[in-house]
Amino acid sequence: MRDGKYVVAHVDDSLLAREMVREALEAVGFEVHNAEHAQDFEQRLMADEHLRQIVDFIVLDMEMPDLTGAQVGGVMDTVYEELENVPFMIYSGKDKLWVETMALEVAEYSRGFQRNYRGYMGKSPEGADKLAARVKEILAELETKNEEGVE
Repeated sequence: MRDGKYVVAHVDDSLLAREMVREALEAVGFEVHNAEHAQDFEQRLMADEHLRQIVDFIVLDMEMPDLTGAQVGGVMDTVYEELENVPFMIYSGKDKLWVETMALEVAEYSRGFQRNYRGYMGKSPEGADKLAARVKEILAELETKNEEGVE
């Protein structure tokens, strides 16, 4: 969190998706950091220790040129300890069953994935607004649990 705003990183190889999601997340009060693909996200995290410390949520596209969103979600906490407890979602135009099958495969070998994965949402014309509402809901739930001392 920075200046009272939650910080969301969004990784998607579609420029249109990045812009639509940025607008929707900013409209509900989030600070948004976009990356074009997994390697771009990695470079941004390597270059900006502060970003690693303040990111509260990550939205990942499933199908990208270098890694899938599930693969990114499965390794990010082992690469950066600051991201150990950062929740993430998959936001994809791919079929829900395919995405969830891939997610289950990654979850088999990644405790970080198991701990932080918050589900899948499909891309659609109204999807970015629904995504923003869901991210806001998840972060509010986590904040309530933290205040109550629930893990």
